[in-house]
Amino acid sequence: MKAVVIGAGIVGVTAALTLAEADIDVVMLERGQIAGEASGLNAGIIGGGGWGNAPDVNVALRMGSRDRYIDLVDDRGHEIGFDRTGTLTLIRTEQEWQWAQATVHTDRQAGHSYELLSTDALLDLEPAADPTLLGAIYDPLAARAEPVAATHAFAAEAALAGVTTMTESTVGALRPVTGGGWEVETLGPQAGTFGADVVIVAAGPWCAEIGAMVDIDVPVVPVRGQMWATAPQPPLLRHAIAAAESSRWWALDQPAAMQPPNLTHIGDERTTRHLYGRQRPNGEIVFGGDRVLSQDRSVDPDGITVNHGHVAELVPEISALAPIRTWAGLMPFTTDGRPIIGPVEGFDGLILAGGLASGGFGRGPMAGQLAAEFAMDRAPSFDMTPVLPD
Repeated sequence: MKAVVIGAGIVGVTAALTLAEADIDVVMLERGQIAGEASGLNAGIIGGGGWGNAPDVNVALRMGSRDRYIDLVDDRGHEIGFDRTGTLTLIRTEQEWQWAQATVHTDRQAGHSYELLSTDALLDLEPAADPTLLGAIYDPLAARAEPVAATHAFAAEAALAGVTTMTESTVGALRPVTGGGWEVETLGPQAGTFGADVVIVAAGPWCAEIGAMVDIDVPVVPVRGQMWATAPQPPLLRHAIAAAESSRWWALDQPAAMQPPNLTHIGDERTTRHLYGRQRPNGEIVFGGDRVLSQDRSVDPDGITVNHGHVAELVPEISALAPIRTWAGLMPFTTDGRPIIGPVEGFDGLILAGGLASGGFGRGPMAGQLAAEFAMDRAPSFDMTPVLPD
């Protein structure tokens, strides 16, 4: 059996690794460099929450990916800056507190490990937090890692398992072969044609472009995210940090018809503030947050200012720490907010794996594994219906 994986981000490298470790001949094609897009540009936050009483596919994506990172570090010996101190979602207003109470209650009833912390409990865990905050949601099983290092570590394991990776290889054509199988034609310095029994499309915001080559409508659109970093600092933040403001707004206030959901802007108008970030092992403090429907990779300075100010409200010492660098990238959002993982009906051997929105790094390893399992006709142990291609 031969497979082609399109895309060498976190989903693609884990799909390729899973296939190769099952003795499948794999070629991985990447239009740029490994981890050159969103998989290498994010904050490196990995969700936890536990498997709960009745894990569904969304829980499996989160916790299964966490397990893959643990395997990468503990069993395979890679250094990826992995840290298991958890994530704190900080609560600033009474409305946020009420939403957090209800959310944590529901999650704990389902067997998940989230905790609602008082101000004193928050400050015990994170002394740098503003003492006027009402508290936080604590995810003790959440983790963090260096995105570029982690993606390259999976790619290194894939190479050891026999995967051939071709970077700077843009897919120019995808064709079904009469009698079965596929041909993938690449452009660029390493132009060529590759035959395969199965093709996994893990191309991030370019999934729709690849699908269009065989007249498939893949409902994935590019959403710009952006981040900023300070100069290296002495230890300040013990945990990854998020804010309840946006999560509450998306859960309760965003228009039902918003497509894609969970953005910070409708057109040019800001509807909520969103943030996530951490302190890296090298001392840099990195944060980001905006989600804007756009193919424009340019950094929006006003958005950086809003995000930095929001962080400073929650962690006052950051107000004096100016960003020294900023960057932006494109995330793959689906129009209905659901990931897309599974075979395309009517196109034997074509598997989609994408639409993980802003959670690609935290959910991508398991998404890649599940896509590979579909390619090998292995049935997952939980219901995949919510994420199958329409």
